[in-house]
Amino acid sequence: MTTPFGESTRGQAPRVLVATFALDPTADYVLRELNARRIPFWRTDLADFPTRSTLSAELGADGRWTGTMHDTARGVDLSELRAVWWRKPTPFSFPDTMSGPEQAFAASQAKRAVSGVLGSLPGVLWVNRPERNADCTKPRQLAAAAEAGLHVPETLITSNPADVAPFAERCGGSIITKVLGGIVHTEANTRGQLYTRRVPPEQWKDPRIGLTAHLFQREITDKAYEVRVAVVNGRTFPVVIHAPDGAARLDWRTDSNSLRYSAALLPREVQQGIEAMMWRLDLVFAALDFIVDSRGTHYLVDVNPGGQWAWINQTRDAITHALANLLEKGSTT
Repeated sequence: MTTPFGESTRGQAPRVLVATFALDPTADYVLRELNARRIPFWRTDLADFPTRSTLSAELGADGRWTGTMHDTARGVDLSELRAVWWRKPTPFSFPDTMSGPEQAFAASQAKRAVSGVLGSLPGVLWVNRPERNADCTKPRQLAAAAEAGLHVPETLITSNPADVAPFAERCGGSIITKVLGGIVHTEANTRGQLYTRRVPPEQWKDPRIGLTAHLFQREITDKAYEVRVAVVNGRTFPVVIHAPDGAARLDWRTDSNSLRYSAALLPREVQQGIEAMMWRLDLVFAALDFIVDSRGTHYLVDVNPGGQWAWINQTRDAITHALANLLEKGSTT
C-alpha cells in the first residue's frame, strides 16, 4: 500500500530518510523511482517535528544510538537507516502558545537532537550533510573552485564604498553584483527575487554599500552561453542554457520560459576541477553554474548544494536514476 507521498509498501522497514518540504516535485521524481524499485523510505519535514513526528533515541554502551523517528503512520528504525537525502526541509515548527524565546530555545534543542542523532549513526550515506550545505557559502565555494583549478570571475566582497571604483577599473569598467545568499526576498508581505544586476559607474561610491557586505564580480561581457551541471557522486550531467538578449542574458532566472537547452560536453580540465572542488566542499550532490565566454573558458559562478534540476528534460531521467541508485546503495563507493 502507498501513501499520497509515495512511501513504499507497508511492512518493510524504511532504509532511506528523505527530508524535504511536502510539495517538492523535484524530490517526487526520485521517490517515485525508489517506489518502483520497492526501496523502502520515509519522507518527512523538519516542520513536522515535534507536533507531527517524534524522535526517541537511546545511547548504548557501544556508542551507538538506537531508537526511532516516526510520525503516526511511518518512520525509521535508526539501526536500519542506510541513507539520508537532506534536500529542502523547512524549519522546525512549534505551537503558537509558545513565546518567541521559547520557540527559539525549542528550535535550538530540536536541531541539535535531530541532526546530532542522525549525524552520529555509523555507515549512513548523506546527500548532503546539512552542515556541509551550510558551509557552502559564496566565499567558501568560490575559494574552493579557484583552489581546484577552475576559473572564477574576479570577485570583491566589501562593505567599503571606496573599494568598488578601483575594483571596477581593474575589471575594465564592467561589474555586476549579486546576493551572497538566497535570492528570495520578502518586504511588506510581498515576495520578490534579487537577481544579478550591473553596477553603473554612478553607483560605485554609493554610501549604502557601507551598510552591509556586498559581492561584486567582473561581468563576463563576451558570454557565449551558460552551463548548468548537476553532480551526483562524481558523475556530471551538464546542459547548455541559451538565453535570449535582454534581462535573461544577464541572469537566466529572470525569464526561464525563454530559455533553450542543448547537450553539453565539459572539457577535461573542467571535469577534473569539479571533482576536486566537490571533494574540498565535501559534497555528494550539487548544482553548478558556469558562464562560458567566446573563447570557451568556463567560469564557475555558483555552487548550490540543494539546487534544482528536474525542470530540464534533457537530463532529468539520468539524474533521477543516479540519485535513486545512490540512495538504494547507501554508499558513495
